[in-house]
Amino acid sequence: MSIFSVVLISFILEILEVILQYNNTLKGSIYRLYGYYYKNTFLFFGIHFGYLWIIFVSLYFNNLSWALILALTLKTLDIFTKIDLMNKLIIKPDREYISELSSLLDSKIPVWVYLIGPLTYPYLIYIALKAYS
Repeated sequence: MSIFSVVLISFILEILEVILQYNNTLKGSIYRLYGYYYKNTFLFFGIHFGYLWIIFVSLYFNNLSWALILALTLKTLDIFTKIDLMNKLIIKPDREYISELSSLLDSKIPVWVYLIGPLTYPYLIYIALKAYS
């Protein structure tokens, strides 16, 4: 498997992940993710294609460089932040927390925020595999 194909697959999976999570507001995005979480917890983790792909690449190439560790750490923090937001907004609503963040939750998210993942993680995989070869 060439580096180019691995990076391209990573980019495509990140774009698919963005499509599944996209919404105009943070609140809408969290509610959309909760829909997957409510159906099945494994489905929620399964739609994080990029995370699963990074784990696969790390195991397939037997590579655990700083770039892959950074990518896994950032993805893990992202997933657990989403779970924490779902918990505080939907599962066990915290009225005080919701009132503090209401302006942020209802504000429009620029498209470039969603493009951070597809631009960052494939590059980190490229760095890791370039050092490997």
